[in-house]
Amino acid sequence: MKSLFRPSLSTVLVVFFFLILLFLGLFAEVFESQTPEVDIAQIYANPVPINELQKLKGLKLTNKHGTFVFENTHPEGVLSGPWQMLEPQALKLKSDVVNKIVDALNVIRVRNFHRLEPINITSFSLDNPTLTLMFTNARNKNFEIKMGLINPIDNSAYLSLSSQDQIYQIDPIEMALESYDLAQLVESKVLALNMDSMQSLEIYGEEGLKLKLLRKENQWFDQNGVQLSDIKVSRFFSELEDIKSFSILDKLNADQQIFMEKAMARSLYGLKIISGQGVRSYVISKVPGQIPGMNVIKADTHALSSEEKQSFVLIDKNELKILGTRPADLK
Repeated sequence: MKSLFRPSLSTVLVVFFFLILLFLGLFAEVFESQTPEVDIAQIYANPVPINELQKLKGLKLTNKHGTFVFENTHPEGVLSGPWQMLEPQALKLKSDVVNKIVDALNVIRVRNFHRLEPINITSFSLDNPTLTLMFTNARNKNFEIKMGLINPIDNSAYLSLSSQDQIYQIDPIEMALESYDLAQLVESKVLALNMDSMQSLEIYGEEGLKLKLLRKENQWFDQNGVQLSDIKVSRFFSELEDIKSFSILDKLNADQQIFMEKAMARSLYGLKIISGQGVRSYVISKVPGQIPGMNVIKADTHALSSEEKQSFVLIDKNELKILGTRPADLK
């Protein structure tokens, strides 16, 4: 009688394999990375909040060449700026760069999307992005966009946004921002100024304050409270903005950095710009001879740097004549 209930070997194997399949099915159900269920139209909609990027205060771009920080000098955040690079150099951003970036983001085409979770973040290189864009709009709201690897098989890229919980597979954007360097981003001009946002400007020489321009109720005054000519002040700012650099010093070694810091300690001019965006301060000094290991210094070469003295732009002495302007010249 007991033999009737004794299972055969084949029965045991069938039950065993059934239990294995059941276990695998439950495992896949629990751990499989599911694609979120959304409306099909949402898949192909551009996830970048372009409307929030029409008026900007700042932009930070990070790629394989480093991190570049830009400030919009327009008081209302109009994209055309002008824009000032704050790091790593004091240079004026090319006038069309930010507009082109926003335009390129505006035409993103989404192919597919994936859940924002650790395994996908690593798989698509979003933990080590090829490009990061941090926008700060006119309402002080931040939007961070990260670009991961570019898939050479189907020529697609992966994107994540700080305001979204998805990873988007997209067509690569039209601007190869992951490879942009200083030469592609900036002009040779050093300063980006906007008179509408300017509140005060100060120029210091070796003896102290040489010139101070102060704006009060849309009128300009010097350090003695004397009202100045609007036309002459406007021309002064225009000429100041025309100062050009002929070379950029970056990625200096220890000896070169020490040499430049010593040179900048003997400042000939100090420049302080106060605007609606805040305070920017620069030091200008003569470069005393060749920098170790370089051959870029010409006669009467000067260098401009921020107060931190971490980077330097080289300027010919003739470009600095405008810094000799006296209060009487602007009456």
